[in-house]
Amino acid sequence: MKPSHFAKRLIALALTALLAVSAGAQNQTAKPDDEPVIRISTELVQLDVVVTDKNGRVVKNLSKDDFIISEVGKRQQVSFFQFVDAAGGKVVTAPTAVPEAQKRQGLTEADVRRVFAFVVDDLTIRYEDLKDLRQMLTDFVDQRMQDNDLVAIIRTVGGKGLLQQFTSDKELLRRAIASLTATTHPFSVFHNPQGERLTQEFLTPAGGGGESPAVSGGAVDAAGETIDIDNPFEDTNKTLRAYMTLGTAAFVIDSLKQLPGRKTMVLVSGGFPLLSATPGTTSSAIAAYFQDLTDRATRSGVAINTFDTRGLQATGVASFEDTPGKSSLGGATAGFGRQPDESLLGSKNPIDTFENQQGLRVLAADTGGIAVLNKNNFREALDKILNASEAYYILAYTPIDQNFKGDFRKLEIKVKGDYKVYSRKGYLAREDKPAAAPVTKQEQILTAIKSPLAKRDIDLDAVVMYKAADAPNKGNLEINLSIDTKKLGFEQDGDKHKADFDIAGFVYDELGKLRGGFSETALPALSQEEYDRSIKSGFSYSANTTVPAGAYQVRVAVRDNKTGKIGTLSRFMEVPNLAKGRLAASTMALGAVPPSDMKTPPVPLTATRQISRKQDLRYAVLLYNAKEKDKKPQIKTQLAISQNGKMIFQEPEEMLAASSATGLVKVGQIGMSVKPGRYTLTLIITDLLADKKAQTITRSMDFVVVN
Repeated sequence: MKPSHFAKRLIALALTALLAVSAGAQNQTAKPDDEPVIRISTELVQLDVVVTDKNGRVVKNLSKDDFIISEVGKRQQVSFFQFVDAAGGKVVTAPTAVPEAQKRQGLTEADVRRVFAFVVDDLTIRYEDLKDLRQMLTDFVDQRMQDNDLVAIIRTVGGKGLLQQFTSDKELLRRAIASLTATTHPFSVFHNPQGERLTQEFLTPAGGGGESPAVSGGAVDAAGETIDIDNPFEDTNKTLRAYMTLGTAAFVIDSLKQLPGRKTMVLVSGGFPLLSATPGTTSSAIAAYFQDLTDRATRSGVAINTFDTRGLQATGVASFEDTPGKSSLGGATAGFGRQPDESLLGSKNPIDTFENQQGLRVLAADTGGIAVLNKNNFREALDKILNASEAYYILAYTPIDQNFKGDFRKLEIKVKGDYKVYSRKGYLAREDKPAAAPVTKQEQILTAIKSPLAKRDIDLDAVVMYKAADAPNKGNLEINLSIDTKKLGFEQDGDKHKADFDIAGFVYDELGKLRGGFSETALPALSQEEYDRSIKSGFSYSANTTVPAGAYQVRVAVRDNKTGKIGTLSRFMEVPNLAKGRLAASTMALGAVPPSDMKTPPVPLTATRQISRKQDLRYAVLLYNAKEKDKKPQIKTQLAISQNGKMIFQEPEEMLAASSATGLVKVGQIGMSVKPGRYTLTLIITDLLADKKAQTITRSMDFVVVN
């Protein structure tokens, strides 16, 4: 079916919006102060290349003379050559161990070894396949993710918010994986909702004042052509579905531009067709957007690897060969993996299976990635992609034709020997324009907070505490910050030690919307005693805010106004909705008290959470929504202490009886006769009267024991 007049108008609007959003993201995320891996100018074209042997292992012993680069059929002279061992350390630098306190602050550019972005096209994935997908991603996070990896999990439906931030926090990634559940959407291939898929606003002809008359199974546009708005396989819906997938990929690619090295994107999808590039048609605009997307991937150093989910449940086992792919049609093989459902992604013509795979095949081929098609062993396939992410070569040359007019320059990179080469297939001849560096201190702070990479010129630590608010659907967040006094540039002025620095914090919800924050210029003047104490324990700062129930990320930046140094960190916090009546608890509060003293008020352990071996550790948690029988709750608790994932102490289970004016409270105290180091205290809380599906919760907090 040819796109109708209405369809063309709607698709054109969608394309304009996507390009505008993507271009805006690209301008915002450019990083002028660091040399990108990929750079394109009239003087230098810089590319990343992966070379593997027949077993999929990266070849690491090649020299500059082993590579042959051709641009538009003309051989180019390689002027720069470098091998980068991403898994073991950039270039010749060995990875250094990051201290635990700094690791809690986040990974800096120097720490990052590999970057992964998993993009889940849930518009084309069956609900039944989500379980297998969650299992694959969980296995990656638990078994294959390294401490120096930066990872994000993004879905087409659901936005680009909190859970899609790049992070090295495995708990945050596990939460993102758990959120990959069934979601209905008008453009979904599977289980799409019935009824109107487009609002009447879209169905009104341009410039017209009336409504388009409804017809059975669809609508009529201004040209009198039928639009089957309830059919997910109507050309308009297929095209807009492809736009949503490519638009999400573009957003991620632009976000990745500021990160160092060659980045690995894994697009998991049921496929989308690579539409015609006939000039003057809507499809040609889509093809142009597709080409622009691959050019952005080249400039951002992103290799897009594609997974066809129709291989998740196989009726037969296919052999897997990870080839760079072909950018032209040909060589289709049908019948592997799950048998095509003729009523869904294709028609009775078997070429439709290949048609939907073609977009995945070309996207991987043009960006130097691997296309995983007709394959049911996704663990093996992911291993191929992970192997290809371990190391790469950087090649650069001065193009013979330096007259850049925006034309597409086809590239071909060959290597001497029987190897597989994963490389870019070309670029658009236009120069990269670096964005202006942030000038004002406000711009510098905002840029640092938005970056997924931490700044550690100033060492920070923080704990975010949750307590119930007056309204059951809201919560109070208390942010306790500890700043390394030695990094703040204090200067002595008479009998005082003075400093000048800014503190700013932003609280973002799951959709990336700003929900709260604070900003203050601190001008401390400390006595010698206060300064000495601050040198040992850090400079303390606290802020409070009230937010609705939901998941949040708190991002904090500190900038010293004398030196310009900046430190940043982020913390995750979930605020439960007490109005739902489920068991909930506050954040665990820790304090230090004299040994065996149950009466003395504790000295709170705030951001650094350090306690002497000569003290006892007191902990407390407020409980909410406990069920009652005969006006009495039946709460069972158990305390455990672990170190590096190994259990070192566990108390027997006990029933809770303590309460306070604000509700139930669990209070305990334990001696710290252990070796110095970092430990984690976990409290398991079970409501015996609650529904078994929601009767147990846990609260954990780490702390440091010192002599």
